[in-house]
Formats: sequence, C-alpha cells, structure tokens
Amino acid sequence: MRNTLSALNVLRTHDMLSRVELAQELHCPGTAVTRITRDLIEKGILATAGLSESNGGRPREQIKLVADWKKAVGIELSPHRITGILTDLKGRILVREEVFLSEQLGIEEFVHSMELVARRLLDACEEEKLLGVGIATFGPFSGESRILGNVAAFPALDYFDIRKFFEDNFALTVQIADATYARALHEIWFNHAPERGSFLLFDAGAGIGCATVFDGQIVFGKYSNVGEIGHTIYKIDGELCPCGKKGCLETLCSIRIIEQKARALKKSKKLKFAEIARNYSSGEDDFRKIIEDCAHWLGLAIANQINFLIPDRVILTGEMLQLGERFCQKVNESIDEYVFPAFRQEITISKSDAWRESAALGAASLFVRKVFEDTKCLEEISAS
Repeated sequence: MRNTLSALNVLRTHDMLSRVELAQELHCPGTAVTRITRDLIEKGILATAGLSESNGGRPREQIKLVADWKKAVGIELSPHRITGILTDLKGRILVREEVFLSEQLGIEEFVHSMELVARRLLDACEEEKLLGVGIATFGPFSGESRILGNVAAFPALDYFDIRKFFEDNFALTVQIADATYARALHEIWFNHAPERGSFLLFDAGAGIGCATVFDGQIVFGKYSNVGEIGHTIYKIDGELCPCGKKGCLETLCSIRIIEQKARALKKSKKLKFAEIARNYSSGEDDFRKIIEDCAHWLGLAIANQINFLIPDRVILTGEMLQLGERFCQKVNESIDEYVFPAFRQEITISKSDAWRESAALGAASLFVRKVFEDTKCLEEISAS
C-alpha cells in the first residue's frame, strides 16, 4: 500500500503521466505500477487520459488523478469575515462563499454567518463525495477539545465550542486548526512546498501569527497551537492590548491598530482597512507613516525569528497583503536592517499569492491529505 500512496502523491502534483513515467518517479517495477493503477482506476480515484504524443515510439496511455473523486469544505473564521471554499483533491476551488462581518457584531451574528456559509457549501457538494469540514480559526485553543480561549481579537468568542456547534447543527464532526497553522498546511499541501528544508510563515492580519516548518512538518506546541508571536512584548509599558498585556507586537502592527490610527488621523470612525489599503497601495501618502511604522515592526519581528531559527525562506501572507508591493518593500527593508547580515543572503523572502483563501484551503486539507497519507483511511473512503 505504500507504493499506492506514493503513486497518488506523484499524480497529485502532475497533470498526467504514463505508467512508464510513473514507474520512473516511484523507482519501482512497471508490473507493480500496472497493478496499482488498475486497482485505483477500478476504485475511481484514477482514470485514463488518452495517449501521449509520439516522439517516434509507440504512444503511451496516460493516467491522471480524478480530482473531484472526493471533495472537502474549508472555512476560515476571522474577526472581519468568514470565508469558505469547496475544493477537490488538488486544491482547486469549486465553490467560494464569503460573508463580511460588521465591526460591532456579537456572537449571534457571527454564528449565523458561519452557519450560512457552511450550509451553502454543503448544499453544493454531493453527500457521498464529502470528505469532511475543516475550520481555520483565530485562537488560541484552551484545551484538547479545541474550544477557543482568551480570544484577544474577538472576546465574545471566548470558550465558544465550534465542534459542538457543527455536531448539533449539521451532524458533522469537524477538524479545527489555528488559522496560521492552516495557512502553513496550504503551503505544504496545495502549494507543494519542498519536502526538505525549512520556512517561516508570517500571517499578518487581524493579528500576527507565525508558523515554523521543518522538512514538511509544522512545529507546534500544546493543543496544536503554533504560538502567539503577536502577543510577545515589543514595547515595554506600551499600549494596552486586548489580551490584557502592554506593548504586544499586535499593538504596533495589526489591522486593528492601522484602523485605529487612521481613524484618529482623519477623524472618521467609519474608515475601513480596505479603503486605507486602496489608498496606500495606489501610491497615496495619506496613511504612509502609519502603515510604514507597522511594516517596520513586522520586519523586526521577522528578523528576530530569522536570527533565532535561520530558516531557508520566509513566506508573508494574510490580509495585510492588501497593502500591496509598497508595504512588502518596507517590510523587506526592515528585515534587512535588523537581520544578522550573514543570514540575509541565504534566505528567500516571498509573499503568498493565495492569501485570501489559503487558511480555508489549509483547513480543507486536514481531510484531503487523508486520501494520500493513510492507507486505512483510503480504504475506508473508497468503500464508503
């Protein structure tokens, strides 16, 4: 069965291959590949895809993964929006739903919006094809039951039991992950991050998160939390953070702090981050100092983590990418200023192209990956 999973994983990252090419990728005999592909075609996971173009020899039959053999739902919960997707086995988004949340929302509106997004996505998926529902949420979690606890970005959600909500309203068992953890899963699973090496993923949005990945494995602590870098202290006796501490990184760099300062500058309580981002990314200077101060602190935080862990690369993701290339350039300048010089030349820094859906896709991958990683699950799913 190990070769079966290996074959599926190779075909997951290719459009199609001949059996000969697949055997070369797997370093196993052609007879074994013939047996594996025949079994998977019978199950409906693989399908033939015509003949290859001839280069003078005999055309070879092509094999491909049937990407919509099974599907998964992923939902990202954030203080500003709820984004959900229905995806196939290759991470292609089949259906997308999004609800933007009012600033003063309470728990009732939040729960109603979450239920609305979930029902629309589940209605769009054939019941027999659904692998499951993954939830990516801001945290942290207070225990193994994945109940939210001390949610600085949205205190009304403290001790809200997401798992019980889905069990009661949908008769579904969901899997729940920290949003930053889910974004890192997206890079590993659907963005095909290298299996060897390391990267840091910085998630800059309503809060600041950081996931550390070594050789394809996310490093996490108790209850699968990736840590709370946004609540590390960067300014002694600084501004009071919603978490109760003073001087947290998120009091210096977050969407909340950008909105707060921009509203004070323009004397407008209705000013939204999206409007601020459009203004700055288009080259205007109305909010330049506010945003570039934020970029300074984010770059410092990234440089500190680079100095501590020396990763191969850094990926920047999250809602702050709405601020555009101008913002990313300022973050890079801050990194250059504070990182240990010998490390900087060796590290690649990039930004995610799929930040709007990456947390939801990562949440969906909690179920998708079972098809490719667990032989027992594959057999059970095939039989269902």
